[in-house]
Amino acid sequence: MTTLGSPTERSDGGRLPVRSFNEGGQSDVKYIQKMFLILLPIFLIVIAGWFFKKIKIADDNWINVLNGFAYYIALPSLIITSFWGVDFFEGDYLKLIASSVLAIIVFALFVFIMLNFLKLHNKTKASIFLAAIVGNTVYMGFPVIELSLGKSSISAGSGVVYLILPLLISIFAITYWLGKETSIKSQILDFIKNPLVISFVIAIFINFIKIDSPIFSGIKTSLLMLGATASPLALFMLGGFLYGKFLKRDIGLVLFSSFLKLLIFPFAMLGAYSAIIVWFFNKSIDLNSFDPAIILSSMPVAVTTFLIAQKFNLDKDLVANSIIVSTIASFFLLPVIISFIV
Repeated sequence: MTTLGSPTERSDGGRLPVRSFNEGGQSDVKYIQKMFLILLPIFLIVIAGWFFKKIKIADDNWINVLNGFAYYIALPSLIITSFWGVDFFEGDYLKLIASSVLAIIVFALFVFIMLNFLKLHNKTKASIFLAAIVGNTVYMGFPVIELSLGKSSISAGSGVVYLILPLLISIFAITYWLGKETSIKSQILDFIKNPLVISFVIAIFINFIKIDSPIFSGIKTSLLMLGATASPLALFMLGGFLYGKFLKRDIGLVLFSSFLKLLIFPFAMLGAYSAIIVWFFNKSIDLNSFDPAIILSSMPVAVTTFLIAQKFNLDKDLVANSIIVSTIASFFLLPVIISFIV
């Protein structure tokens, strides 16, 4: 992975604190500068989509075609390659993964139950749920972990969980809210036929059969190339969609979904991991082992949520503006959250 800056490490292999308060604030400035460089490409692609829509080079037909490609080809490719070659039996991977799965499910249930008590349209509930639990793992999560903890701290296990599980849970919740008038059997079939769910099953199968051949290596390279287009396409489409629409309505709901994602989610994960260590592992795992996972939980709303909102005809304005607002807010909040948690 290409990085924008190298972390500072001690000679004994450990890491220095995310922010050093005894250096007169110099490290704070450098950290914010690096955060800005991580976020800058994201905003530039969004601006490009907005600009090309404004000068009428890109139109709504572009958005529909690109969305179909991203949802049915690019995102499944990204999911498959995320699992490919990950050794889940190395070290404490399984414990970390199981803990993350349990913690995310508990938080998702909390948000799901809370939204069911609110008097909102089902599409709005699904949109808030999607924005609240699916974070920008790949294009912000991994760079921020490398910047704050060091490259060796990037956990493939945690990354895969935070990339895949919230997507799958969201698809299930969306299917539930949008399919209340259909039978349970129909909802289950719709969920199983979803390309993201299918790609998840394929990814698990490929990872465990561990086929090593030049042909499969070529297939993996092709999928990596396709998967790499998912977030840039989503960002470009987001910019085009936002042209003439940004924050015209539902400002309160946008702030609410961003609040859930940026503040409630990471601190809920911190509490959940602390409880899991005591209740299930008898303190055999240090809380610092979960630092990468907690940082991933504090990422802003993922740009890929816009693809899902487009595909399921959710409240696209709400999701799009949540992406923008949470990403802008993360520039100010992430250094504070990370310095508190790590």
